[in-house]
Amino acid sequence: MKKKIIVLVLLSVAILIAIVIYFVSLHMMRGSFLSEVLFNHRIDHEQIESVFIDDFDLLEVVAYYMASSKHESISNSPQDGEGFLFMFTNELGRQYIAIEDENVVTAISALRERGYGVIIRNNNVISFLRWPTMNRGRGILYSIDRSHPDELIFVFFITLEPLSKSGWFYYEHD
Repeated sequence: MKKKIIVLVLLSVAILIAIVIYFVSLHMMRGSFLSEVLFNHRIDHEQIESVFIDDFDLLEVVAYYMASSKHESISNSPQDGEGFLFMFTNELGRQYIAIEDENVVTAISALRERGYGVIIRNNNVISFLRWPTMNRGRGILYSIDRSHPDELIFVFFITLEPLSKSGWFYYEHD
């Protein structure tokens, strides 16, 4: 009898722990790799829009800074650090450009804390990788001229959906 009670208590505790982990990961990861892999959680447009609105002020600071750059191909990744943009040119090779605006450095740092990875400007668009998985990248994209990005530039894009603010899109790519 005592063994049955112990088994039932342990089983109840294990189930409770699994439920707590499930809900915590959905809340904390907000659609990230862990929740998708462990729980096959797919983020929907409402969740994407919610994250976008929560992060909009930070995204806008970084997007406007990168859009005003004279360089059309620049990026920032966690390996570069928040204070630098990486640029590659055929003439000069690899170069790092210091970000002189402290508001931009602070915004990039805050975006990292919220789960954003690589930020890239490629010609007319700036992409913010937010939900990477094993086979896909998903995130938020800003069109500098606010038009729908030319899909020929983004051969690997599966999805490109407009968000609530003009010139902003959700993207998925392979």
